[in-house]
Amino acid sequence: MVSWFVVTLWFEYNNKLHMQHHSSFTHDTCKSAAFKVIEDFKTNNSKKTIKAVKCNDPVTWFKKYRLNKWDQVKDKE
Repeated sequence: MVSWFVVTLWFEYNNKLHMQHHSSFTHDTCKSAAFKVIEDFKTNNSKKTIKAVKCNDPVTWFKKYRLNKWDQVKDKE
């Protein structure tokens, strides 16, 4: 059975930490979805360093990231 996961990827580029969200419909486990995202990221972004990867179910992801607006915070520079 295939489940839906949202993989959150934190990476460093130009000494700043960035975050990306990837949804996965094609993997049966969170681990395989996370490894696929890491593999794709490494092949497409050689100058960026992966710092962390986390896998969430859609309900948890929505509560953490959309309701709290974590990915919408702007730097005050």
